[in-house]
Order: sequence, then structure tokens, then C-alpha cells
Amino acid sequence: MTLILLILLGAAAFFIVISSLVFFHELGHYSVARMFGIAVERFSIGFGKPLWRRRAKSGTEWVIAAIPLGGYVKFLGDSGAASNPDAEQLAQIKSDIDQKYGEETSGKVFHFKPLWQRVLVVLAGPIANFILAAVIFTGFILMNGRTDYHSYVADLVPGEAAEAAGFLPGDLILTFNGQPAATQNKLLPLIALHADTDIVMDVKRNGEIKQIEVRLLRIDGKDFVGGDAEKGRLGIAPSRIDEHKIITTYSLPGAMVEGTKEVGSVIGHTGTYIKRIFTGQESGKQLGGIVRIAAMTGKTATDGAQSDRPVSERISGVIQALIYLAGAFSIGLGVANLMPIPVLDGGHLLFYGYEAVAGRPLSQKTQEIGFRMGFALILGLFVILTWNDIGYVRSLF
Repeated sequence: MTLILLILLGAAAFFIVISSLVFFHELGHYSVARMFGIAVERFSIGFGKPLWRRRAKSGTEWVIAAIPLGGYVKFLGDSGAASNPDAEQLAQIKSDIDQKYGEETSGKVFHFKPLWQRVLVVLAGPIANFILAAVIFTGFILMNGRTDYHSYVADLVPGEAAEAAGFLPGDLILTFNGQPAATQNKLLPLIALHADTDIVMDVKRNGEIKQIEVRLLRIDGKDFVGGDAEKGRLGIAPSRIDEHKIITTYSLPGAMVEGTKEVGSVIGHTGTYIKRIFTGQESGKQLGGIVRIAAMTGKTATDGAQSDRPVSERISGVIQALIYLAGAFSIGLGVANLMPIPVLDGGHLLFYGYEAVAGRPLSQKTQEIGFRMGFALILGLFVILTWNDIGYVRSLF
């Protein structure tokens, strides 16, 4: 394929993935809002000038805008995407709505709904992202089952952590700091996530359980699409012989359980990494933003398109890879939106927490200060993540 076609394919893959994730996120907010009888003025995918718009019978204007890097749902009575009025403003909003639409309409305004309903509407966006990821993972597990291996040590890397700690070939690793790790799908992500960390592992050797303390190394490795990734290293060669292989097929209910567990596992690993950043154990270089998403989706699409398989298999492979990647990104979007930063969903929930305790919303002045701080923090994070992403893109291409 020519360079121009590869660039176009990568760009198309990125915009399809990011728009789909934003759509499901906003659909979560919209669906729960409509369930509670809240009037929605606009559902927009993207920002800026509308390229396409349609008004539904419900009165909602559905929009696809020119800048496809986000989206929003605007409820009746909102002054903007960050609208969260105090008591004085609520009175003004009610007066304006009553005059413009009639007194019965104010009952459809988001801000006048019970606090628990507003909380559920805000939570629905991130939850929709988690549900989407669970559906994607369920589908893959249902179609392909799971292939795993027991955590046997086949060999040791000379001079590295495992050899120094006393591991031996043939050891079966059972736990990792108390967490189950008897299969490689459980063990290897934990090792990668705990660089420069002292770990206690339970190991089965010749029928006996031994406890081994080891300090994992930190190495510069590669992630699953070939970009630079710092990770922990134990210094073992895990066994991949058929005798230690585990192949499991699932019915639909079983696949749903496993898909949901997979989402929980990714959220847990993400939380662990963020915690390690705040405790100074990680630099945060593995965190990425929109540029990294674009690079990873583009690389996945172009690598699949340039493979030596027949065209139909290449197309199928690219679609499957992008769908799976979208599942992982969907979890990241959900987690990011739950951060307690004003402007994000988590910031709204933080304000609602105050309202629940105090019995009234924060003052408008305090909220405005919070939103300004939130915007500044988001801008700072954007700069840091973009800097991370630039280095990542260089390593990827």
C-alpha cells in the first residue's frame, strides 16, 4: 500500500474508534436522562460547526460536528457543558423556563431532578464505556475461548532477579504479593506493573510450598503494538509447553462473566498504576492521550493491512484488532472521566457529594473557581500526556 493510503487508513481507524467511544459515553448520559424524563436539547459527536444535524420527535437535536475529538449532551436549562448552578441560579433558570415553555416544562430540567437521579445520569457515561468494553471482551471470549499456561518457570535469565532470589526451573508460581498468579495471564501483567518493587511469591517446588522474596527490575520493553513501555522484569522464561497449556471454551453466560472480570482486571491494573504514580514509584510515562490513541489505532490498522494474508483475512483481522483496542480504550475513557476534577463527570459527582452532605449546592462562585482549576488541571495534563505521546510515537514508527 502507498504511504498516502496508509495514512488515510490510520486516520480513518482513529476517527471511527474515538467517535464510537464518545458516542457510547454520551449515549449513557442520554439514555438514563430520558429514562427519568429529562429534556435533552442536543446530542453532539464532536465540537464546532455542525456538519450534519437532525431534530428528533423528542426535541433533541442530533449533531455531528467538525472537530471529532469529543462530544456532549446538553440538557434543557444548561448554560454550557460544565453547568452546575447554585440555588440562586436555579431560581433564575426556573423562571426563564416557565416563561419560555410553561410551568410544566421545568419538571423536565436536569437540575430540578432529585439528587440520586442526577448522580445516575452523570455515572451513566463512564458505566456505558465499561459495559461496551465488557460486551467487546465477551464477544471475543465467546468466539475464541481462552488460551493460557500455568505459571511454571522453564528457565532463568542469568544474573537477573529471579536467579538471585533463588527461583529454580520447574517452580510453579502460585501467588504474587498474595494475589492469585498460578496462570501466566494473571502473573505476567502483575510483573510488568511492579517494576523496582519488592515482591513476595509463593512457589510450589517438588510438592512443597516455598516463599521467595524478590525485587523486580525495571526494563525498557515494548507494548502490544510495538511502542516503548517501561515494565517490571522477573528474569524467568515462562513455560509454553503443551503440558502446561490451558484451553477453555465458554458458553454465553460464562463468556459474559469472564468479559466482566476482564474489565474489572483492567480497571484494577489502571488504578494500581495511578496509585504508583502518586507514591513516586512510576514516572507516569505510560499514561497517554489522544495522540497515543491515534498512533495505536493507526499502527494497528496499517500493520494489519500490510500483512501477507489474503485480503478478506486482512480486513477481518484489522476490524477485530480495532474492536478489541476500542474495548481497552473504552475502559480508559470511563476511568478518566471518573477522576474527581471539575469539568469531568467525577468533578460533578464531587459537587453532588457536597450537596448530599450540606443539603444545598455549592455557591456559584465556589463552583466557578473549581471549574477554572479543573480546566487548568486538564490543560496541564494535556500538555504532559502530549509530551509523553510524542516520545511514544517516535518509538512506534
